[in-house]
Amino acid sequence: MKQFELSTTKSLHPPIEITIDKKTYKSRLLSKALFDEIRTHEKKAFKGDQAALYKQVQLLYGVPTEVLNKLDIRDIGSLLEHTMAEINPPEPTTEKEKAGKNASKPGGSSSV
Repeated sequence: MKQFELSTTKSLHPPIEITIDKKTYKSRLLSKALFDEIRTHEKKAFKGDQAALYKQVQLLYGVPTEVLNKLDIRDIGSLLEHTMAEINPPEPTTEKEKAGKNASKPGGSSSV
């Protein structure tokens, strides 16, 4: 049986990439510690702390504060929604989407 190997410094999954003013930023390794810190700021944002939205992006992607501060808060919200959709993609609803999802999994069927 082939051994399943993980690393604490490199994910099996590619980083999520975003571009701001033609500069690309890649998501950091989404460890439990980082995710917990992001969730703390998410809770603050739900209570109305809009700065916490910017902090989440900074933690995820390492975007400098001076760059983030120039962005529209609605764009920050959209970016966070995009990121969460990449981390937890929605379940497929149509048969075609289900077939495509199975084909993309290791060992999944490649027929559509």
